Amino acid sequence: MDIKINLNNKQFKSTSNSENGEVSSDTVFYYKQNGGIISATYQGGSILQGQIIGKIFEDNHLEFAYQHINKNDEIMTGKCISYPKLNEDKKIIIEEYWEWTCRDKSKGQSTLIETGLV
Repeated sequence: MDIKINLNNKQFKSTSNSENGEVSSDTVFYYKQNGGIISATYQGGSILQGQIIGKIFEDNHLEFAYQHINKNDEIMTGKCISYPKLNEDKKIIIEEYWEWTCRDKSKGQSTLIETGLV
């Protein structure tokens, strides 16, 4: 598998999210990558603690499941397809298309930007 984008030990913050999402600009993501497997933890804003597990494919798109506990002490779950790319500053931008697998099963879109190394 030829992986072009490396997410290992990268930190990200949200720059935008749909109104039905819980991630905000106060949410920080800490990614790990081992070959084609990606994982992350995240927290901040209305999210107390969250986890991501998934795969990165040869065309560099990501597919993963996520779960977190929010400040209302609710367990929230979902799935996501994401498309990382490099911006003009060589930082990774991740465009995310997600769907809750709990509650109303609504969909949304968010964007993350690389903020540094973990």
